[in-house]
Amino acid sequence: MAQFDRRTFLLGTSTLALTAACGGNDDVSVFGEGGTGEIAFLIPVFATGARQDPTVVANTPQRLPFIVADEIDNLREQAPATLDIRIERAGELVIDAQVDRRADGIITPYFALTVEFGEPGEYSASLPGHPKVAAVPFTVVDADQVALPQVGDTIAPTATPTNDDDRGVSPICTRAIPCPFHDRSHADVATNGRPTVLLIATPGFCQTDICGPVVDLLIDAAADRDDVDVIHAEVYVDPSDFASGSFPELTSIVQATNLPFEPVLFVLDGDGVVLARVDTTFDRSELAEALALA
Repeated sequence: MAQFDRRTFLLGTSTLALTAACGGNDDVSVFGEGGTGEIAFLIPVFATGARQDPTVVANTPQRLPFIVADEIDNLREQAPATLDIRIERAGELVIDAQVDRRADGIITPYFALTVEFGEPGEYSASLPGHPKVAAVPFTVVDADQVALPQVGDTIAPTATPTNDDDRGVSPICTRAIPCPFHDRSHADVATNGRPTVLLIATPGFCQTDICGPVVDLLIDAAADRDDVDVIHAEVYVDPSDFASGSFPELTSIVQATNLPFEPVLFVLDGDGVVLARVDTTFDRSELAEALALA
C-alpha cells in the first residue's frame, strides 16, 4: 500500500483546496465578482490522480463529492437543487445519476455521488445537461494501492491527545473555542464495544469554505448521542512550525490512517471496523446519515 509522508499530505490537502477553488483552470478566481451563475465547471473535491495520488478504489463503494462553479466563483445560492452526473469509462456508460444538492449548515453546496467501480482504470465524470462543461477525468486503482481505510477495514487503536495528556501535540484543538471531543483517547475507546465517531480535522487551518465548519456540525449532531464515543484529532503535532518555513510532523492518528488529506470523518463499530467514511466536505444531512450507522 502507498504510504503518505508529510510533504505528500500537505500537497494533497493544498491541491484539493486549489481544485475546489479553481477546477484546474488558472483563470478562475474564488475572489471574483459578477459571475453569470451558469455552470461552467464541474469540480471534484476528491483525489483524482491528476495532481495527487488517486484514492478512489475498485470493488467497494466510493463517495465522489463535486461542486460546481461559473466562470468566476463556486456556485452557492445559485447551485441547482439536483445535478445529473454521468460516469463513463472509455466512452462506455458506468452510471447516470441525479444527485441532490447538499448544503445544510455549510456555505458551498456540493453533490456527492456514491459509485462502486468494478475494475481499476481511467474514468470521467460529466454533466449531460451541460454539454459545454468539460468532463473531469479521474483514476480508479486497486484497493491495495491505497492505504486510506475503506468501509469494512479496521482502524487499530491509536493514542490521540486528550485534555489530560496532550502527547506533545500543541494545540490539541485548533478551533477558536476548543471542542468537547478531547476527553478520551482513541486507544481507550476503539474496542470497548461502543461505536466511535472519529473526526480528523484542523479547523484553525481550514483555508477554504469547502472544508467548512465540520467540527461545529459534529458538536451539534453528537449533542444527544450518549451511546457513541466522539473524538476529534488534529492533523499537526505543532503547526507553529509553518511559521519557520518547515513542515510540521503529522499526528499519530494521521499516520495510522495514512490520510493524504483532511478533514476525514470515520464512523466505527465497537471493534474499530469502519462503517462509514466521509471526506473533505459534508453537510448536516450527510453527517446525520453517517452517524445513523453507529
